[in-house]
Amino acid sequence: MLVAAIVPHNSRKCCKHYQLHVSTPRSRLLHLMETRSLEQADLVELLGSREIVAKVINGELEITKEQAEALGKIFHIDASLFILG
Repeated sequence: MLVAAIVPHNSRKCCKHYQLHVSTPRSRLLHLMETRSLEQADLVELLGSREIVAKVINGELEITKEQAEALGKIFHIDASLFILG
């Protein structure tokens, strides 16, 4: 709140359209991997191949429903968190 009081009202207009805390299936996966100290190689069996894992991690490929279900089981969370809404 202090920042809002210091920054002039006109300066804040530019920032109102940005969502700072938006997560994606990819960012959730990366976070979970980091918290469990997992490497890409640890996901090969779940996702299918090294190439698929690399593409998912790099944001070039979306996680499929089947992959999301497998990830949900190992991370003990709802599979829908890995599927783009």
